Amino acid sequence: MRTRTLASALAPAPIDQMYQSTLALLITALTFFSSGSGYQTSSSRNRGWRPGTYRGLTVGKSTRADMLRTLGPPLSSSPAADQDPPQPIIWNDYGTIHGDLSGQLAVEVDSRDNKIVSISVAPKHMSKADAIKYFGKDYSLMGYESCPGQAPEADVGFVYENPKSADIDYLEYRARGIAIHLDYQGNVDAIYFVNEPIGLGSKAECKRVTQRSVRLKRRR
Repeated sequence: MRTRTLASALAPAPIDQMYQSTLALLITALTFFSSGSGYQTSSSRNRGWRPGTYRGLTVGKSTRADMLRTLGPPLSSSPAADQDPPQPIIWNDYGTIHGDLSGQLAVEVDSRDNKIVSISVAPKHMSKADAIKYFGKDYSLMGYESCPGQAPEADVGFVYENPKSADIDYLEYRARGIAIHLDYQGNVDAIYFVNEPIGLGSKAECKRVTQRSVRLKRRR
């Protein structure tokens, strides 16, 4: 959600670049609301979201040490894409994993407290029907739109919930902390394990949040 919207970040690109950018966009709201911004609206409340768990690692609770113990060392670790300095979020790339949920695995860790920020799997071939068969029928389908009035060069590009929107589609298992992004063909781009809402609660919140993010940047 920095410099690009979720939709534009999901345009065809080299997999590492696209994948990192998409995940960075996804966690912007999470890091903004937990960074001492002081902003309190429905966006900073859970709205039914609970922490996601992947292979025993719980987002927002498990640590980098837990990650290493469970998954082993990553193939590489580097600052996640599209961050302002000092770039605290570290992208840990595990490459392609195999099993009942195969795909490119990445774990993001906040270096300030060593807590896991998010976990993601980008499957090579998974349809919407496949995802529902795997995760179950207790999902909701949610659309998102980019907040209006954001400059293309803005550091943060927020999105908000709009059930009627077809711009950005997600299958959501909020009680399990799972957000599954669907492309325009209805196939799965990526599966995210999170512990916070992935966007603002409404369009009405956009102006207040974007203005506050600008003020925070000016103080740096």
